[in-house]
Amino acid sequence: MRVAYLVPESRISGGQRVVFQQAEELARRGVEVAIVAPSPPPDWFPLRGASWEQGFGGSKALAQADVRIATFWTTVAPALEGAEVPVFHLCQGYEADFSFYRAQHAAIRNAYAQRTRKLAIAPHLAARLREEGHEAALIGQAFDADEFPPPVSRTDSARVPEILLVGPYEADVKGIPEALQALKALREEGAAFRLRRISTIAQSEDEASLGLAGSYSTNLGTAEMLKAYQGADLLIGPSHPEEGFGLPVLEALSTGLPVALADTPGHRHIARGAAAYFRCGDAGAIRVCVARLLESPAERSLLSRAGPEEAKRFRTAAVVDRLLEEFQKALALPSAPPGRR
Repeated sequence: MRVAYLVPESRISGGQRVVFQQAEELARRGVEVAIVAPSPPPDWFPLRGASWEQGFGGSKALAQADVRIATFWTTVAPALEGAEVPVFHLCQGYEADFSFYRAQHAAIRNAYAQRTRKLAIAPHLAARLREEGHEAALIGQAFDADEFPPPVSRTDSARVPEILLVGPYEADVKGIPEALQALKALREEGAAFRLRRISTIAQSEDEASLGLAGSYSTNLGTAEMLKAYQGADLLIGPSHPEEGFGLPVLEALSTGLPVALADTPGHRHIARGAAAYFRCGDAGAIRVCVARLLESPAERSLLSRAGPEEAKRFRTAAVVDRLLEEFQKALALPSAPPGRR
C-alpha cells in the first residue's frame, strides 16, 4: 500500500508532530509513506521511514498513492485534484469554529463539504463534525508515552513553584489571556510562583506588558519540552472547547506534572480524573483553582501519580490500527468520483 499525507508546512507544531508520528508508524509496518508539502522537510522531527516530497503540483507520490490524506483544510483541494483513489481528511480541530480564521470560514466549510472521508482524533471532535452533517471515523490521538517519562523525583515542594503555560497568546481558543489575568491577580494577592511561557511564536507586546513571565521560549523540540514538564510544578491548560486536542496536556500528564484544566469535553477525554478543573474562560475560577493547588503539595502529588496512567491510554500503534482498517474499508468500496458530497 502507498499512502501520501499532504501537510501545509513543515514548521514545528503539535499537529504536524501527530501527522509525522502516524506516518512513521505506518512506514514501520511496511507501508510506503510519503509526506508532500510546499516546504522543505522539517529539521525538528527525524523522518526515518517516511519520505518527503516538496510541492503538490506534479507530485509523483500523489500520483502513485493508493490513499491520500489531507491534514488541514488548505490541503483538501490538492488532495482531491485528479484523485481516483480514496481521499481522507484528518481533522485535529474544526477550523470553522476558530475566531482567528473568521475571514476564511466560508472556504473552510467548503473544504469540509468535499467528498473526503473524515478522520477525527477525539470523540468531541467527531461529534462536532457530525453536527455539521459530516460522517467521521474516530481514530484517536497518536502519542508515545515513552518519549515523555516522569522524572526520577519531582522537585522539592519547599521551593517557589513553577507554573507552565503553553500556547500563543493571540489564539483565543488557547485561553492564554484569561489564564494570565488569573495569575496577575494571584501575584497581586501575594502568591509566590514563577511563570514559564512556551509558544510557537514570539511574545507579543500586549503579553510582555503584563510582566508576568519569568521566561518565554519558542519552538521547543521534544527533549526541551520534556525538560520543561519535568522541571515544573503545575501546568495550566485553559484551552476552549473548540480546540481539537490539547497535546501539551497529554505530554504533561505522561511526565507526572500536575495539571489544572478548563472543564471541556476534550480535557475530560484526555485527563479524566487526573486533573483539577475550572470553569472555562473564567479568570476568577482559574485563580481559585490554581491558588488551591499552589497551597496544596499533597493534592499536586495525587494528580502527579494519576497522570502517567491516563497518558498510556493514547498510543500511536492503536491509531494506526484504526487507520489501516479505514483504508482497507475505503479501498474495498467501488470507486466514486471525488468532489462534493
